[in-house]
Amino acid sequence: MFSLGRSVWLLAGLLSICLIAGVECTNYRLERTVLPVFYNLTIGLRADANQPSDSFDGAVDITLKATQPNVNAIVLHKEDIDIAEVALYNDAGSLLYRIANSSLTYSLATQKLTVQLLQPLSPNANFTLHFKYRGKVNSDTKGLFSASYVEQETGLTKWMVLTQLQRIYARLLFPCFDEPAFKARFQLHIERPSGLHAISNTQLIATTELRNKNRSMDHFQVTPFMSTYLLAFMVAESQARGNLSDLAVVSRPQDYSNSEFSYNVAQRARDAYDKLFQHPYKELGNEALLHAASPRFPHNGMENWGLIIYSQNILVHRPNYTDGWNDKETSIRIIVHETSHMWFGDSVTFAWWNNFWLNEAFARYYEYFMSHQLYPAYQLDEQFVVRQLQMILTLDANNGTQPLSSPEADIRSPSEIASKFSSITYAKGSSIVRMWRNAMGTENFDLAIRNYLRQHHLGNTVPKDLFTHLKANWPKPLNADLDQFFYDFTEQVGYPIVEVSRVDSSSFTLRQRRYILDPNDGSDRHLTYTVPITYTTNVWRDFENLAPVTYFNKWDDTMLLPFSDPIEWIVLNLQQSNYYRVQYAPSLLRRIHEALIETNHSDIHVANRAAIIDDLFNLALIGLNNYAEVFEFMEYMSTETDYIPWYAAYVGMDKVAMRLTSDQLPNFKKYLIDITDGVYAKLGVRWASNDTVLDVYNRNKMVSWLCKYHHFKCEDEVRESFDKNSEIPSPDYRETYYCAASRGGRYLRIMEYYRNETDPTERELLWRAASCTRDFYRHYHDEILNESSSVSLKTVGLAQLYRQNPDLVTYIFIAVTTDIQQLADALQSWPKTATALSDMADYFTTRYQQQLFAEFINESFMLFGSSDEILRQALLKIEKNILWADQNLDQLVRYLATRNGAADLTLMSALLLVVTSLLNFWLT
Repeated sequence: MFSLGRSVWLLAGLLSICLIAGVECTNYRLERTVLPVFYNLTIGLRADANQPSDSFDGAVDITLKATQPNVNAIVLHKEDIDIAEVALYNDAGSLLYRIANSSLTYSLATQKLTVQLLQPLSPNANFTLHFKYRGKVNSDTKGLFSASYVEQETGLTKWMVLTQLQRIYARLLFPCFDEPAFKARFQLHIERPSGLHAISNTQLIATTELRNKNRSMDHFQVTPFMSTYLLAFMVAESQARGNLSDLAVVSRPQDYSNSEFSYNVAQRARDAYDKLFQHPYKELGNEALLHAASPRFPHNGMENWGLIIYSQNILVHRPNYTDGWNDKETSIRIIVHETSHMWFGDSVTFAWWNNFWLNEAFARYYEYFMSHQLYPAYQLDEQFVVRQLQMILTLDANNGTQPLSSPEADIRSPSEIASKFSSITYAKGSSIVRMWRNAMGTENFDLAIRNYLRQHHLGNTVPKDLFTHLKANWPKPLNADLDQFFYDFTEQVGYPIVEVSRVDSSSFTLRQRRYILDPNDGSDRHLTYTVPITYTTNVWRDFENLAPVTYFNKWDDTMLLPFSDPIEWIVLNLQQSNYYRVQYAPSLLRRIHEALIETNHSDIHVANRAAIIDDLFNLALIGLNNYAEVFEFMEYMSTETDYIPWYAAYVGMDKVAMRLTSDQLPNFKKYLIDITDGVYAKLGVRWASNDTVLDVYNRNKMVSWLCKYHHFKCEDEVRESFDKNSEIPSPDYRETYYCAASRGGRYLRIMEYYRNETDPTERELLWRAASCTRDFYRHYHDEILNESSSVSLKTVGLAQLYRQNPDLVTYIFIAVTTDIQQLADALQSWPKTATALSDMADYFTTRYQQQLFAEFINESFMLFGSSDEILRQALLKIEKNILWADQNLDQLVRYLATRNGAADLTLMSALLLVVTSLLNFWLT
């Protein structure tokens, strides 16, 4: 359990440091002299069923007790709440005295309200602090806010009100002790218009019809012992699929028929967690588990205990619009993620925001691996490697990164709390959890987690509480200090590269160093880590045993791996299970490349193939190899058809392709066509009934890349398919397919689809697809400058023109800047115009383009006012990008030119592009 005394001493120590240092130290934290036990909260909505008010009436009775003698004041939180009356009652419910507003003091900076008492509270006795107040129904999505939608059948605008209290927004709804460790029980009463329905964390137990016409009061069961940020309610016209007293999906009535898939996922997820944790949901302290959809919400989902609120697209799947594989995968992951929070976060809660990962690392981990267990067709165990682990390795490599566990004294203010809502918390956290699970074994891990959740049910925890159970179930023997291992990957930033070199035919040496993108950015280059070592070789191929063979101690300079037999190749970090990169010596890398060329890639695991590719690209990024070596290694991919390695390859190539000049792109195009030969032969441009989920994803990326870089066969086949088939592609593939068709000369047809479409989301998709056209001049002048399009669509349309046709960026820039006033009028803002040009400049790769941009600034900067600084920063970025390409891509450019074997290939390809553009123009 969380130690209140430890927190008090830490806070006192922090204040002492501030005083000694002679600096102002704002105290955002509450002291533990008073603890809440129970909140009896009444919210009165002042609106009718057709229009919400901008305010609400509130009353709350907080049962609390003093933890020490001589407590003369109660300090708690409020924000944007107008207090009307305050009173203090004893445990028997008798009024002790009313408290004048003049006895209240408020700090705007800390949002702390101090209630001065007429006499000290008796320790350990219950008192009730009563507030009557008025609050705001917010226009943003914090606290209590409103959302609207247009009812399909009637065309009427409908309204709902709902809550979002995480991070520190409960104080916008009612005066409270708004820190996660101040857990209490809550009972909610909602006064509402009679035509609407109210749902909250717990079951509805009674509804009272009020004397005021068309008004009702709903009374809900008492919640479990929980943190303030988990309280929630929604008032709306709604319909439930399922049982509101058990499990249900709640949506607008018009969406009921499209909620069956999400309901089934929600049911399966709850049942699976009941079985896994062996502490069923209903035994946690709440009978009901509702999943509610809102047309307006700041996140995919929010894990309020018993009432999870989602963005509408997560729970509602409209046929032929939002029911593709990718849509359903997202729904599966988010529902599974939020359901896991009923245990990780709601029942067992971090003690303070500095250890927010104790909630989110596990939720993101189960989001992928519980979802994989329930829906294996999505292969989310493999997708995790490229979409979470590899993504965060790139971000966790500079001076701006942060540890999973920050010092508590570093996370105090609202902005500091917000900083913990980062990819480090979610993606790195889940990657570390996966590393622990694989290192200790699934059974040991599951047992440790069950014991942790049971011991700390309804409590608050720090990482040590979790580590105690992990260590108790860690397999023995091992050559590592587990405390050090946990520390290295939770309290340190970053991660290592493990370098592998051959000593002789049967032994290898390992070394480690920290991976840093920029050694001059102030990052600590000397950090080392306790590294789990897993490997397999050509002699003994086993990619499934993820238990460490040994640990590379952080204090050791080198580590020797001896074998009894001669070894041709070795692969480390099986399935990229552990949080580090691997650098193979050139001779080892050649042998791995030879193995990958063999049948079935010598059975090297798909995740390791992706890991090698991702590591190579990122080692080239910091100069530990060169891109020519990376691209030469990737020649093996001409026979690669799996999505996971291709995902890693596309991510890596994207950074390189953006920096190639128009003259260099034809050689890149030839290379791309060659290495995609196998996957193109397998998938083609047309969808098929026997496609797997990852086939759908793989085709999407492949066609996007090949048509973007003018694989003529790809373009021809898309155009032919588009002309001959009236069948509409699935929602997963539609934008890519229509984008390729528009680029290939079918722009007018796509624009016709756009104009005839009534669904707003689909219209945006079609607009983006149409904007892939090479007939940029027509699209820019007829559509982007047209008053009928919104500013957001114009911005997206302009970006699509050069992102999808990078060889045309110079001509697009000239067309736009010939009369920059036209674009500024279309975007209704000079700052937005400057930002649009800055984004375009990121695709500039030559000195000629740099000169054009500089000349434009010199001629036009007066028009932009202070926004000209955006343009000047973009000019500096162009210089930086060109220098980076000069320093890093010279060998790659020579390699691509040499391998293609034709000195005139660049000129021929350029001519073909011109001819193709002219043909496309005539064909439209």
